[in-house]
Amino acid sequence: MKKNVLKSQKYYSEEQQEIRRFVIILGSIILVILAIYIISNISGKKNTYHYNEVKEGVINNDIVTIGTMFNRPEGEYYVIVYDEKDVDAITYESVLNQYNNYYSAGFKKDKVYHCNLANKLNEDYIAKEGEKSNPKAKTIDDLKLGKFTFLKIKDGKITKYIEDIDKVKVELGVEEG
Repeated sequence: MKKNVLKSQKYYSEEQQEIRRFVIILGSIILVILAIYIISNISGKKNTYHYNEVKEGVINNDIVTIGTMFNRPEGEYYVIVYDEKDVDAITYESVLNQYNNYYSAGFKKDKVYHCNLANKLNEDYIAKEGEKSNPKAKTIDDLKLGKFTFLKIKDGKITKYIEDIDKVKVELGVEEG
């Protein structure tokens, strides 16, 4: 019996055992890397990111900040100032869009710029709680704006200061619709 047991066991030299361990470790590493590759490909298909897509940048020259609204290229133009998050913003935008349609078609001569009061760059010019707006302002230094202000600027100076949307409609010659 002892003879059968000895024949069934194989004896490996130390070098053979080291090579066997190396092959097992190498095979295990290859299997782990292959598993990670397969898993990342399967999950990567669900979350496809397109980092190489390039989109053309668009600059909207109709939007100004208070700091830039006095140096527009036209000699005479309008600036409508309101907070885009205000509940009445849709009314202001409607009037602005209607006027811009007339302007684009060539029926109106003066450009209207938009200034958003929610922009951090404009917050120093907003009348704080308890303060009043300054309709007599002629320059940026005197400026204190209410929640809605419509300005006509000529040669870098304020020539009209309106805070009533109905008066703005008359000034622009549009009716909300």
